[in-house]
Amino acid sequence: MKKIILSALLSACMLFPACSDFLDVSDELASNLTLEETFENVTYTRRWHAEIFNCISEYSQMFRDMNNDGLKNPWPHLCGETSTTYDKAQLEMVNGFNASNASFHRFPQLFKSIRQAYIFLERAKALGSETDSQKLTEEDIVRMKSEAKFFIAYSYFSLFELYGPVPIISEVVDESQSSFDYPRASVDEMISFIDNLYQEVLDENVLPITLRRVDQSTGDIVENMNEMVRPTKAVVLAMRAKLWVYAASKLFNGGYKEALELTNPDGKKLFPAEDKGKWETAKKHLETFLSFAKTEGYELFYATNKDGSINHSQSVYKVFQDYNNEIIWATGKTYMNEGNNEKHLDRRCRPRDILDGFAGIGVSQQMVDAFFTRNGLDIHEDPEYDETGFSDIENPCAYVKPQIDKGIFNMYVNREPRFYHAVTYQGKSWHIQPKAGWSIDLSKGGNNDDFNSSRRHYSGYYLYKRNNQELMNTGSYLRNYARPSIILRLADFYLYYAEVCNEINPSDKNIIIYLDKVRERAGIPTYQELHDKGIKKDVIGNYEAQAYAIRRERQVELFTEGQRYFDVRRWMICDPGEEADQTVYWGMNTDGSKSIAPGQPGSFFNRKQVRKHQWVRAMYLYPIPHNEVEISPSLVQNPLW
Repeated sequence: MKKIILSALLSACMLFPACSDFLDVSDELASNLTLEETFENVTYTRRWHAEIFNCISEYSQMFRDMNNDGLKNPWPHLCGETSTTYDKAQLEMVNGFNASNASFHRFPQLFKSIRQAYIFLERAKALGSETDSQKLTEEDIVRMKSEAKFFIAYSYFSLFELYGPVPIISEVVDESQSSFDYPRASVDEMISFIDNLYQEVLDENVLPITLRRVDQSTGDIVENMNEMVRPTKAVVLAMRAKLWVYAASKLFNGGYKEALELTNPDGKKLFPAEDKGKWETAKKHLETFLSFAKTEGYELFYATNKDGSINHSQSVYKVFQDYNNEIIWATGKTYMNEGNNEKHLDRRCRPRDILDGFAGIGVSQQMVDAFFTRNGLDIHEDPEYDETGFSDIENPCAYVKPQIDKGIFNMYVNREPRFYHAVTYQGKSWHIQPKAGWSIDLSKGGNNDDFNSSRRHYSGYYLYKRNNQELMNTGSYLRNYARPSIILRLADFYLYYAEVCNEINPSDKNIIIYLDKVRERAGIPTYQELHDKGIKKDVIGNYEAQAYAIRRERQVELFTEGQRYFDVRRWMICDPGEEADQTVYWGMNTDGSKSIAPGQPGSFFNRKQVRKHQWVRAMYLYPIPHNEVEISPSLVQNPLW
């Protein structure tokens, strides 16, 4: 375990000139207490430990207050999934950015958290006696220190996925040091350092296996929701597996040719040549985690009807509504708990003409097209798919069913369940109707057209995913509903496993087994079923076809969950004309009329490039903050910046 030791009154500003004093701890600690006094006090010791948890990424916040915070979730807006009318995420990709003005850094925040954790490891100790109302036992401290080690590893991973390798600080820092002048580690050094920390935490074996505990009064096994955000063995195993998937991926494993030439001032290369053996290591750690998960009762979430049959539509909706056995790690510090708070997701997705809705998160046409048909096929493959006429369909999101929507464009008819629970499209009704017959009109002159500068969607769609379908800010309807903000869930790791198996042996049966587990829960035909029926015979066993199928499934299943930004970069498929072309953002023709037929000039129902994004290859990795590079001779910038 490498350590940093900071003197009691060392200011974070010595390391990061823009940082607030004393590691960004509370004002009374900063102004009144030394480190010695802090760690002689139970309350302040607990607060110091709690500050370390601020390194956790928050994926439920996609709109306000994201400025200069790479631990929120601007990533859907920066990778072509969605658009927003709020803050710097609105124009980051439209205007482009450079190393001096990039908005969503993790560098200062996470190095502060890392220092906070190291100081805790150095200073924290048991306090109080058995009879004290406020005490920290030796058992408490041992667990808290193991958590601190985990969060050092987690913070370094979060830096790695955004910037690539960064400095690993492993020396004493004192008051006389006035800058953050450390060379970057290599990719392999970074992976090894994080992996060793995870192994150390596992070897200590003091974290709980899962959140489950026995209720002493009833004997029932329950989830300990009071400790939802605290890491468990399950979280450590999952993060270790994810680390190795990244290590094996093209971006970090010899595929980014511009990075292969990057060196520190002493000539040390930072990015390695390709090593296919890393896929084997990733597979080993995924199998360890998945075996553990099965033993401990983790499983994909399914909702059932009253007769016990599976309700696939409710399954893909409710997986985000309550804590369940699919969730590996989540936090209760979310932006989805207050239905009418102006910063919360439900209100930010609610159309602006429904009870002071603050809608302003759009969905790209590329994402709409990515969702499969009810037959489990790409829209370009399904002979039943139609973009010419209109149909009446039931809204599966309705609070009271059946709720029939009239005259829905056939582009949105007979799509898979995940589509309906993710996107608000032209003509869709709301889950609880504000008045009889209401439907959204996103076309020119409609009740939610694109000409309100503070409530734009850009694309002719609003985001709907994660909305609670019982909320309505009126009458006796539910006003608030607390939901966990999911950090890790099992479906993500099933798809990781399919990916690594395909990289090692395209004939491995587990590829389709694990890919199909996710599709089966979503209520669409599996690739095995499509193969057996002769509908798609060219996927199973075909490396390229399976890789594409896995990428598409991740795109749909993990939509807006903060993963696609990093997926398309580690796969390196972002350049113009490539699969995830980051230069264009398509939508419907929001200048058009809904009364003009699809395909005719002036119709809303025509695809249109609505935004141009300033993608350059440098963006495969985020730039190291320019001010840090400028004052640190040992710290080199990422390629092409």
